[in-house]
Amino acid sequence: MGIKVLFGSKIASELQHFPEKDLIKILQFKEYVEIYGLENLPGRNKCSDNVPTDDPNWSMKVAKAQQYNLWHYHIGIPEYDVSLGFGNYTSEYILHYIRNDDSIQIVDFSAHPPFRLPSESYLQN
Repeated sequence: MGIKVLFGSKIASELQHFPEKDLIKILQFKEYVEIYGLENLPGRNKCSDNVPTDDPNWSMKVAKAQQYNLWHYHIGIPEYDVSLGFGNYTSEYILHYIRNDDSIQIVDFSAHPPFRLPSESYLQN
């Protein structure tokens, strides 16, 4: 069952500046989720409060991720590392999104490591 996919206002205004191949992957993710939901995605998809405990900002990141119900998805940009198997592919770039019961809102796009959460300006709509 599909899930409605929205874009936060800040990332929506930035998409026009993304390389076409990256924009295509983001829009393919949106289309897939709207049709099939978040199941059986090729990339790693996880709650962003799963922060390594040795992170110096662990408590702040966990609290913020829980406050906003933040998740992130390895989008395959520039390409997937497929060594861990389907459903667990990783990539340098990830999409950050707020997960709700019947929708998600994509709010940011960033490289990692290091893992960083979206700034407040990306979380305000």
